[in-house]
Amino acid sequence: MAVKRDYYKILGVAPTATSDEIRKAYRMLSKKYHPDLNPDLKLYSDEKMKELVEAYNILNNPDKRKEYDRQPQFLVKKTKKSAASSVNPADYAKKPTYQRESSLLERIFSPFMKADKNQTPAAHLDPKQADIHFILGLSMAENEAFYEQARDEFRLAIKFMPQFPEALYNLGLMCYKRGMFEEAIITFQKVLALSKDDQMAYKMINLLGEDF
Repeated sequence: MAVKRDYYKILGVAPTATSDEIRKAYRMLSKKYHPDLNPDLKLYSDEKMKELVEAYNILNNPDKRKEYDRQPQFLVKKTKKSAASSVNPADYAKKPTYQRESSLLERIFSPFMKADKNQTPAAHLDPKQADIHFILGLSMAENEAFYEQARDEFRLAIKFMPQFPEALYNLGLMCYKRGMFEEAIITFQKVLALSKDDQMAYKMINLLGEDF
């Protein structure tokens, strides 16, 4: 299924939207962009309406919608190819510690203060905790009622191991499935910063690109 832009993004609804929400969004947007109501922008309106009709025809058909949703880029990544291999075990052998929150005065005067060589690092890596939260996120991502909790679990996985592209991708996917398209784009861009050959991240960024 060759698609230029994400159908949910076109209609401005989350992938969890009901059929009624999809029909309501289509009616509202078709009125807004109908060529008869935009005589000065006829070419733009014509293209916009074609896009809206295409998106609606797919998402309003249960079978076609299921086929659309089964595309590889919309599925969570269940493997952890770079979880244990991208870090040095000596870096996460210790219990994670976190840096004390700076006070307002410290933040104001920080440009004028010398760095403290003995300052506690922000956090030690802990792939075991990252894997635990990753697996919890996967289990919750199977049910759309728990997408928000799945998003939080993937965030925790990244907290314990920032260089975890699979968890980062799944975080972007949970944002997408909840209709948080801008946050999803930013997250998929972070995936590419870690894994520049991630074709699924490229696909999602292209699908969620700006309106023409």
